Amino acid sequence: MKNSKPNVNLKSKLLPVLCIIFFQCASSGFGSQGWLYENQSTSLMETGKPSQREAILCSRSYLGLVAFGDSSVSKTKEVGNIKEISSISLESFTILGVYAKLCTVVRGN
Repeated sequence: MKNSKPNVNLKSKLLPVLCIIFFQCASSGFGSQGWLYENQSTSLMETGKPSQREAILCSRSYLGLVAFGDSSVSKTKEVGNIKEISSISLESFTILGVYAKLCTVVRGN
């Protein structure tokens, strides 16, 4: 009697590998995109006024398949109890297209 092995679907095993190598599935979606690694901060708005409060909220993505989080300016402002915004910036981090994080940083009073 033959020793039968289960039929392995090669495509299902190769797809995630090819996706990571060729398509950078998870991406912050903002600014310059690093294929292997990205860690950057970008200022979107500044008034020049001093600030006493800071709030940071982040959204995350895994393989570009699942993404969650609320990093909107309005939610970040609400969480930080900021009434008057003095600056808004974005911080992004991506590693190998597997994991990506985009954070909104709001400063103000």
